[in-house]
Amino acid sequence: MRRALLLLVLVGAALPAAAASAASSESAGTFMTRVLREEIHGQWGLQWSQLHPGHQRLITKAQYVQCSRAMKTNFATGQEIFRVLDVRNEKIAVEGVPQRTSKRVTINFRQPGKSGLTYTVHAVSVGGRWTWILGGRFLTAVSHGQCLDGTPLRGGA
Repeated sequence: MRRALLLLVLVGAALPAAAASAASSESAGTFMTRVLREEIHGQWGLQWSQLHPGHQRLITKAQYVQCSRAMKTNFATGQEIFRVLDVRNEKIAVEGVPQRTSKRVTINFRQPGKSGLTYTVHAVSVGGRWTWILGGRFLTAVSHGQCLDGTPLRGGA
């Protein structure tokens, strides 16, 4: 449960968000489900490569992987079930993100035999492709040179 909560914070839950034009042929819901799957499978470098470019400038790939590894968000069993509950346009005002619209995606995640968790995350269209944005708590930690768990970021962004 704690790992899943950290996952929620990591990928931008509960941020204000807004309407994005359709990016690529992949829906925002499918894109964000893929990003969450990459997180729980420990594919943090791949996940970072799909992070909004403005947020990539705030945290390097190595730093992002360091933070994710410390939070132990790689808990996939291969039996996870994701269900997109809602996708809607929403306005955003997020540090490092010049776009003012996003798709707010609500996803339910569960493992067999366990209660599910619902996440709200944001996809932002950049150059015709979807990107994702960091959550407010993660952005605050990064601005203080830390990961969410308080460990110092190594190297510079």
